[in-house]
Amino acid sequence: MPDLSFYESRFGITSLDKAFDLFVAELRTYYDADYYVDWKKVYKHVEHYRHELFLLSSLCSAPDKEQAARELLRKYPQVVPVLPALIANADRNTPRCVIHLAEDLSQGIIKSYDFSTPVAPLTETQIETYVEFLLKSGVLFLLEQIKSVFDYVTGVEVGLDSNARKNRSGKCAIAALRPAVEQALSRLPQIESKAEATYAFLGAQGCTLPGRVKGKKWDWAFWTLKAPRRFAVVEVNHYGSTGSKPESIAAEYIARQQLLKEAGIGFIWVTDGRGWLKMTRALRESFDNVEHLINIHLAKEGQLEWALRRLLLAGVKGQKEFAA
Repeated sequence: MPDLSFYESRFGITSLDKAFDLFVAELRTYYDADYYVDWKKVYKHVEHYRHELFLLSSLCSAPDKEQAARELLRKYPQVVPVLPALIANADRNTPRCVIHLAEDLSQGIIKSYDFSTPVAPLTETQIETYVEFLLKSGVLFLLEQIKSVFDYVTGVEVGLDSNARKNRSGKCAIAALRPAVEQALSRLPQIESKAEATYAFLGAQGCTLPGRVKGKKWDWAFWTLKAPRRFAVVEVNHYGSTGSKPESIAAEYIARQQLLKEAGIGFIWVTDGRGWLKMTRALRESFDNVEHLINIHLAKEGQLEWALRRLLLAGVKGQKEFAA
């Protein structure tokens, strides 16, 4: 069951439905200017192959692109590792990128193309293999439509970088929550905290986490300075768009709370983002079952501090708790 004591004290709300309505009304999307594109990473990738990309651009104006590609590979084999970027391959920046293409799906015939940096001039067989790849993948046709491979690959990198938005979304939420953490700590000198707390770190503080979360890094951990120490961990996430399996999201955090509770560790889930508006069924299930489910706005209104007091200071002699 959720802890409604904060809602009652702060807003005079005692109804679970009304508390949920307030929670939903305060959901916001927290994206900063760096969320959409990590330009530093994009330009780092394209600048690394600037020379090779401009060499490939010479094919754009070549009347016979197939023959021009042969001549380019013969003279400048260093362009080989750049070719996977032209088809937006996810492994384009790995030391040894190998692309497997099916020649006959019905027969299961697969051909592999190795784009490792050549250690010697390419053989004619290798050159023909790479030209074959450029033909089959449609790259030579692409080169008829564009004027600059450098500009094109910059666009490819921007598109591929969007796959990292999920991680950046979480970082934005953590940054937005930080003032609430600092506010709570300023009012709770008897509590210590650590961002990105690992299993090993918490173990060194005397926290016995379940082995099932051994590889997990908590966005924040809090504990009392005086013995017997109490611990609480915080997980932060953000849904700017709909999650792929909302029901599993709810089940995951409900189960995590139970696992930690059995180990005597408090759990606070801070989640936000207007993507939840399309997953209200899963959100309501979470709200009904996670004791301390908080969004960033309510955390700044004092709910994070409230939860920490409830989890870490309740029943401790000489310590003030907001509500019983």
